[in-house]
Amino acid sequence: MAPQVYELSFRGAASDTLAAGFEGCEVMTSDDVTTVRALVPDQAALQGMISQVHGFGLELLEVRIVASR
Repeated sequence: MAPQVYELSFRGAASDTLAAGFEGCEVMTSDDVTTVRALVPDQAALQGMISQVHGFGLELLEVRIVASR
């Protein structure tokens, strides 16, 4: 898999502390939904990000590819 830009969205507004947990990612909040955008090098890294969302106890709403590199 070539690196791709993904967005993961979860319910709730991320605090500064939570956003810092997604180091190297762009974190945006709108209408009580937080979106984390990142260049993901492979499937293992994507699974790691999804696990991180679940590990924080957040409700994952959507995972989508934004752009391929």
